[in-house]
Amino acid sequence: MKKRQVKFPILPLGDKWMTVCLLFLLGSAMATSLRAQTDGNSMLQGQREMSSELRTRTWSIYTQGGLSWATGVGYQNVNENASYHLAPALGGGFDYTISPWVRVGAEYLWSSYRREQNLSSIDVSSMPAKAYGNYLMNIHNAKIGAQFNVMEFWPDRNAQWLNIWAGTGFGYCFASGNEYGLFFSNTQTQNGVTTPLAAGNAVLNDSEITITGSVRTTNRHEAFNALFVPASLHVEADLNRRLSVGLKGEMDWLFNRQNIAPKCLMFVMATLRYNFVPSSTRVQRDYYEGIVGNLYSQERRLEEEVVAAKAMADREQSRRQQLEKQNEALLQQLADYENSRESDTALEKQPLTHFVQFELNSSYFSPSERDRLKEFARSVMGMNLSLLAEASTPGTEEYNQMLSERRLERVVRALIEEGFPEENLQPQIAIGEQNGKPDAEGRRVTITVE
Repeated sequence: MKKRQVKFPILPLGDKWMTVCLLFLLGSAMATSLRAQTDGNSMLQGQREMSSELRTRTWSIYTQGGLSWATGVGYQNVNENASYHLAPALGGGFDYTISPWVRVGAEYLWSSYRREQNLSSIDVSSMPAKAYGNYLMNIHNAKIGAQFNVMEFWPDRNAQWLNIWAGTGFGYCFASGNEYGLFFSNTQTQNGVTTPLAAGNAVLNDSEITITGSVRTTNRHEAFNALFVPASLHVEADLNRRLSVGLKGEMDWLFNRQNIAPKCLMFVMATLRYNFVPSSTRVQRDYYEGIVGNLYSQERRLEEEVVAAKAMADREQSRRQQLEKQNEALLQQLADYENSRESDTALEKQPLTHFVQFELNSSYFSPSERDRLKEFARSVMGMNLSLLAEASTPGTEEYNQMLSERRLERVVRALIEEGFPEENLQPQIAIGEQNGKPDAEGRRVTITVE
């Protein structure tokens, strides 16, 4: 087919319906942008969380339908039917939403376009003369691409349910169709010469003339395949967690046109999308199951705390009973001490004496002896004390003398630690085994109150 200078029947936004659709699409986008205002309240926080849940690593499928038209078609329109300006468009696809910012997917779209030559006058200068032509192409577009949510420039917007996706990618167009034509042929043959029969033809009286008339129809098949680059703007609104509706505008630029493919294909379509996400009922069920699980966990923790508190109370009760027994023992010791003081008062003329007992061959006294010594030291605090250290007869004389000196030194140091100044601990005498005591009586330090 020869390429001709084309007078396009439809310019972008030239048709009133296309104008209405595109203005509605742009108006929706502007309205969404106006509502994209930040707000930091907790309600918006919940909306953002739901938006992120619905649009983070989720799949969706959609169907779409609307109107299409083509520009740059190399087939001239002549007195065409007004209904041929627009054509239906149907299709669908699937997307994988990586994040609220971006999603990728594939799409199929069927559409058609039609051109008509309804000639009001016939050019009879050449035969056959074309009287009518009708050109119909069916378009199958397959593409893959990516879309970017421009509304995520306002992540804290009020309208979390409304999003605008701008997309591009690349695709392949498969098209096939037919041109139906009607042609007339009127000729005259005179003197063996055939010419078109037209007004003003001369007829010779001495010639034989043959006039021939015919009507011919043609059906010529056309096909082309072409790569294209799409650009789309898609406004979507969430009806609920799974369903979204939208309005989509798209323009496809075709390459390798080969004189018959259009320059651009344009679409305005309504979309219905299904998101493969859990339903609100399931989300609420999981939410409340989580709450119940947390309550059970808290109950178990409280039970463990009660058991631990009971065990602690039992330990405190046992400790209190032990302290009560110790208090009773101390009271008994106090009573015994008071009794002993009364006895000491009765014998106050006799010198007060205390013995610090040691084990055989040892200069260390036991803890019980230390406690007795402390108790004695508190009872005679501020008095003058004399100390006599001894050793039993087993062993050499020199060793026993040294052992008694160490015992004396140990007791003196203990009394000083209790608060006695050393000048109140005089005299300090170590006699070794001089008293010749072979048993425990020889292994002590005798403290006498002066």
